Amino acid sequence: MKQYRILILGGMMAAASMLGACSKWLDVTPKTQMKEDEQFSSRQGYIDALFGIYQRSAADSLYGNNLSFGLVELLAGRYENKAGTGNWYGQLARYNYTYNATGLNVENEIAEIWATSYACIAQANYILRNVDNGKSLLGEQAYRIIKGESLALRAFLHFDLLRLYAPVPGPANDAQPAIPYMDAFTIMPKERQSVAQILTRIEAELLEAEELLSVHTDIDQIANNQNSTSGDLFLMFRQNHLNYWAVKALLARMYLYKGDKPNALKYAQEVIASNKFRLMTAADVVSTDPAAIDSDLTLTREHIFSIYVSHLKRVSDNIFKAAVSFNDDGRDLYNTQTKINTMFEASMPGYGTDIRLPVQARSFWTVATTQGNIYTRKFHADNERNVRQRLVPVIRVPEMYYIAAEASANPDDGLGFLNAVRSARGLPELASSTNLEAEIMKEYRKEFYGEGQLWYYFKRKNTATIPDGVGGTMTETKYIFPLPLDEIQFGK
Repeated sequence: MKQYRILILGGMMAAASMLGACSKWLDVTPKTQMKEDEQFSSRQGYIDALFGIYQRSAADSLYGNNLSFGLVELLAGRYENKAGTGNWYGQLARYNYTYNATGLNVENEIAEIWATSYACIAQANYILRNVDNGKSLLGEQAYRIIKGESLALRAFLHFDLLRLYAPVPGPANDAQPAIPYMDAFTIMPKERQSVAQILTRIEAELLEAEELLSVHTDIDQIANNQNSTSGDLFLMFRQNHLNYWAVKALLARMYLYKGDKPNALKYAQEVIASNKFRLMTAADVVSTDPAAIDSDLTLTREHIFSIYVSHLKRVSDNIFKAAVSFNDDGRDLYNTQTKINTMFEASMPGYGTDIRLPVQARSFWTVATTQGNIYTRKFHADNERNVRQRLVPVIRVPEMYYIAAEASANPDDGLGFLNAVRSARGLPELASSTNLEAEIMKEYRKEFYGEGQLWYYFKRKNTATIPDGVGGTMTETKYIFPLPLDEIQFGK
């Protein structure tokens, strides 16, 4: 066997004794490079390599910033410091993806998403080319989980690359070239495949992962900051793995993107009916003070899949100001009270009780006293004992209700799914005469503030006008990231 080298992440460490096994799974530190045959000579070697993908996915270039509360939220018109063209944010908000100037390099940010995603995919491919040979070493359950998660991660990362770098979905663009599908580690470039071909590959791998992961369907949550009840570290805190239910949720998301509403509805309903996740209400939000041990501003009981970002406090303190006296310094991402209230329709009768509203009793938001800038507090990590504050949601259960609402053949059935979320959030139920599509869009804007899903919704719907956007009328070109100039590393 050739002696390829793989950068793995292992060396479990307990950052704080009160977190016990939770820290052991969530906090990992880099090891040195290791030869491939040495890496996969033990069960722990496979686990370390798999954990390494999750940690790399937490990088600022991916779900630790750009693909959650950062870059993709700017594209969706979320923040107010996009008005001028003299900063990075302003250029990005105008979809100037090739802008490259000193201190204002949009092009590099776009390229880094591509490079880091394919680096994670390469690590998944390392695991997948060795895992079948390690079946007897791993045992049936660990083998199926490691292979299933690796396949799911590969499909998941390709899907987000497709959603960023490919044309708007739909029959007219199915044959258009999209991205290369890297299913093996290679230094040779691969041809880009069409949108339809990539979706077929993603579907096949998610279905295989679903079958493999059916060996373990429990969800061991971090919902109460307590140690997992599992005796096996590898089976702890399944919300932070691409678990069995997360694969089903990804299938629901993918099928809706593909335009296959019956299958989107099927998988969304399976996740909802599992009773593994539930919609949180005002009664569940015990404290919204980020310094409190019970603070849970991303509603972790709803997380189907989230990523642990150990450095989240550093990032959040830079762009969502912890001190209310701070003003915009060119880095922070803020909004205005007026626009937030408009988005939440706060002046409508019965809408003032929405638990997501920026009201004093529920401080999901910080308001700077000097200029009145308003910041989300979802990602403040002000209590080091509160592990939940370092979990960035990738899929939450409200999305399954929205998918089911949109995919239902009967509008009244769809409205029932939408009303379930509205009721949990403290809003009145809508009547059957409601414009369902318009109300679903409103809910995406309210529910996923700072979570990165709104941009993908706008692209899937080929939305012509981005609310609060500054980039003008949308075109297909504005919805497509340019391929990096050096993408010959991974495709051509």
